Amino acid sequence: MAKRQFQFVNDFIFHQVAVNPSGEWIALGCDGLGQLLVWEWQSETYVLKQQGHADAVNCVDYSMDGQIMVTGGDDGKVKLWHTSSGFCFVTFSEHSGPVSAVKTLTSGQAILSASVDGTVRAHDLIRYRNFKTLTTPTPVQLLSLGVDPSGEIVCAGA
Repeated sequence: MAKRQFQFVNDFIFHQVAVNPSGEWIALGCDGLGQLLVWEWQSETYVLKQQGHADAVNCVDYSMDGQIMVTGGDDGKVKLWHTSSGFCFVTFSEHSGPVSAVKTLTSGQAILSASVDGTVRAHDLIRYRNFKTLTTPTPVQLLSLGVDPSGEIVCAGA
């Protein structure tokens, strides 16, 4: 596989990178600027460049159908974006600290977010609400998140 270096990488610092299910777009969470950038790698052009978070975008994920992007930021917010319009349509503000990881469930009905506030939160994509909050027995700053395909087993790392 041939290596390709893109000029845009030198212009920004990225916390997180995600590739959409079809492999055409690369979503990038921008440090400091609070921007979500989506790059179409074949044409080497930006598909989307949106300001959404007050500070760094720490994590980004695509839904299984590629219709929604999820971002989490230093501002403690989790945001949902339509890939077709490029606009944020929901913001969850329950975390009291920076969001460090986000995952969409394969069912497409919920997303999970982990935070340095020590919580993992499950957000309903039908009613747009936080329906479950998981905590550790001893308070720790959560930095990573994993979920099995069924959505029943959730793992968070500190």
